[in-house]
Formats: sequence, structure tokens, C-alpha cells
Amino acid sequence: MSSLSIRALAIGLLLTSGLLAACTSTAKDVFKGVDRIVAAGDLHGDYDQYIKVLTTNGLVDEQLRWQGGKTHFVQLGDVVDRGPDSLRIIRHLMKLEKEAKKKGGRVHVLIGNHEAMNIQGDLRYVHPGEYSALISEGSDVLRDRYLEAVYKHQVSIDPTLAANPGPVMEGLKKKFPLGYVEHRSLWEPGQEIAKWVASHNAVIRINDSLFVHGGLSPHVEPQKLSKINRRVRSEISVRFDGEGLSNSQDGPLWYRGLASNEAEVELAPLLEMLKFYDVNRIFIAHTPTNGAILTRLDGTVIMIDVGISAHYGSSLANIVIEDGTLQVMHRGSQVPFPGDGLSIQAYLEMVSALEPLDSRLKKYVHSMDDQLAQEKEKMPQRAVN
Repeated sequence: MSSLSIRALAIGLLLTSGLLAACTSTAKDVFKGVDRIVAAGDLHGDYDQYIKVLTTNGLVDEQLRWQGGKTHFVQLGDVVDRGPDSLRIIRHLMKLEKEAKKKGGRVHVLIGNHEAMNIQGDLRYVHPGEYSALISEGSDVLRDRYLEAVYKHQVSIDPTLAANPGPVMEGLKKKFPLGYVEHRSLWEPGQEIAKWVASHNAVIRINDSLFVHGGLSPHVEPQKLSKINRRVRSEISVRFDGEGLSNSQDGPLWYRGLASNEAEVELAPLLEMLKFYDVNRIFIAHTPTNGAILTRLDGTVIMIDVGISAHYGSSLANIVIEDGTLQVMHRGSQVPFPGDGLSIQAYLEMVSALEPLDSRLKKYVHSMDDQLAQEKEKMPQRAVN
């Protein structure tokens, strides 16, 4: 049975419950004169790490209420998947958005590829705990109704299945765990969480910087941010199975060229693109680093997906821009960003010293040190006169 047919059944079940609604929205995507920005990468269902980001940057009080004043907090997408607490994070972000706005601040939750995947029914990376968190007293009955509809559909395609329904139903139970139908009742286009996601942007500009989950390809003609955001929101607000910005490898949710292409390929067109948007740099997530925020392409690209979630090793770092000065909050300590006399190697040594002994970053920096030492040994020695 195709995933499209199964999805159609899920939508039919939700429609009979009167749960689907239309979703249209607009969102401001350019902000100027912001004194303090805090930006963090992928969270992937790790609530505890998410809270650490908020508390170490002074954004919430002991009751987890907004205390960041006029700070703009940017979460660059991929709140969901790979961890069990995505919905818990989303519920808190919903609350925090309202609280921050009342205090003159903002919470910007950008759309990531995993949010789009959940809305469009690609559930390969949904953590089992996400389904478990949605189980209630009525889950058994709700799932039985759904399984019965799926079973009848399969039998209509292959009548021989009716001769031995037991194994078929057992297979369906494994494929659609308790909580699955509730998950779809939140994430189908027009549903509560899908609608909330689609009320946000894929890319925003704050002061002299762009923020986006995957990246903006400099190899395609640049478009106004408002046009990009409208297209992405439009695509994830309905059932969308075609090729578009929300699922293209060159689109803002998926593009990895800024994180991986060589400067010979990427830098010149990137500089032209930044000029078009009248910004100096672009912050991206999506592509995990070895545990530290990194810069590339002459400082025009800053990679901030350090692998915050347990799935990627529980690293902890985010960007802080205060009065135009770019710094890194690394495991609760604010350190200068490389540049202006601070080399990448010195920066990595500095943040590595803040890491636990078994961290990915510490191992990475040690391997870099070993490599440099080996290269030094291979260098010809100058004769001493």
C-alpha cells in the first residue's frame, strides 16, 4: 500500500472528526535596529538541551518565562525528529513567542526541512517517544478505526489478504503505533502544529545578517525574502507532492552548498547574493559541525548547527550578537568569535577547553593538533649558520 494512499486515509479520518482547517498566513521577515540577537541551531526533540540554551543566554527565568527583554531569539529550524520531546519544545516556543513580543523582544522559529517532512507525511525520523507522548485513553479505539480502514483498503487491492487477516493486522500495528493517528491530527496540513509552523518564515534578515535553516543557493537568481517565504508557507499549507522550494535540494530548507562547496565554486556568487540582500553574512544550520560554531567562505557563512541534541552528542553552543559584536556562547561561557586577531585554531582550542573529556569537539581538536604536528615534522629543517 502506497504511503500516499495511507496518508489519504489518515486525512479522511481527520476530516470525519472535523479536525482539518485551512492555513494561510504572513510573517514579517526583515528586522532592523535589533540590539541583541541569540541564534541556535537544530534541537531535534531534545527539551533539556533547548532549556539550557534559553537559560545560559538569560532568555527565561526559573519558571521558564521570557526575561530576555528586547532580545530576538532565532531558532533555525529542525525542532522535531530524532528525539522524543519535539511537541514539548513547540508548546513552550508557542508560549515564549507571545511573552517575548509583549516585552519588546521576538522569538523567530524558522522552518526546517524536518518540519516540512512531518507536515508532508515523511515520518522516517520521528522518534518513537513522539508517538508515545500522544497516547491517551482513546488511542486504542482511534488506532483500531484507522487500522480497519487501512486493512479494508488493502483487501480491496488484494482480496487474498482476507484469508488470513491476523498477520496483516499485526503488521499494521507495528507500522502504525499508538499515537500515530494523534500525531497526524497535529501535523497534517491545516492542523494545529502544521498551521503554526506555516505561520513562520524560512529565511529572515536581522540587521546585517540572514538566518536560514539549510542555506540560500547563490547559483540561482535571488528572490525577495517575502517571495521565498510565501512560496514555502504555501507549499507546506497544503498536500504538496511536487517539486518546490520546500523540498528542493537547492531550496532554503535543504541547501548544503554553503556548508560544503569549495570557495572556488561558492564564494564569488555568494558575495553577489549577499550584496543583493544588503547583508554581510548568512547564518545556517542543517549541516552539523563537530561541536563548535564555525565560519567559512571568508567569514560570510557561519554554521551554527553544533549537534545540540542527544542524537548528535549533546553539544551546546549558540551565537550571540550584541551591539553589533559577534560572540559565541559555548557551554555557558561567552567567548569571542574568530577574526580580528583570533585565529580559528586558537578559537577551537578555547572552546575545546570548555568541553567534557569525551566530547566530539575535543577529539576533533586533538586530531587537528596531531595533524599539524605531523605536517610540521615533514617540513624541511632550515640550516643553522
